Amino acid sequence: MLKYLIIFLLIMSCSSHNSPEGVLRAFVDKRLNEQITIEDLDEYLTGDLLDDYTKALKEDPNKLNESNDFKKTKLSIIYKSCSDDECSITYALNYDTDAVANKTKQDVSISVKKIALIVKVADKWLISDISDVKSYYEFKE
Repeated sequence: MLKYLIIFLLIMSCSSHNSPEGVLRAFVDKRLNEQITIEDLDEYLTGDLLDDYTKALKEDPNKLNESNDFKKTKLSIIYKSCSDDECSITYALNYDTDAVANKTKQDVSISVKKIALIVKVADKWLISDISDVKSYYEFKE
């Protein structure tokens, strides 16, 4: 019984906003499954990334919500390197979507590898930077 309780607590701590992985997963989930608003950004982001996303949403409220149409989304943590107040997480985001070229619609599977820098601000983990590492596209016939 104690073994199951420990496993449950470990799972909950990784999915909580109180951990670097938790805030990253929550932010990606919000972007993929809900409409993100300017008011939501303070819960997940800080610094220049917060400024950039706020500016993007002010210019076009749908700009950050284009990913709501993705299908079969999956986030995988590949590597994590953390100190007391900073964490670098390499992750992969996989999803299916439609590509349109010359009025032809085609299904495509996309895998994007990214690195998120997550910092602790006033005892709360926030994402301060996200950079793309590599993208892979597989067109389906």
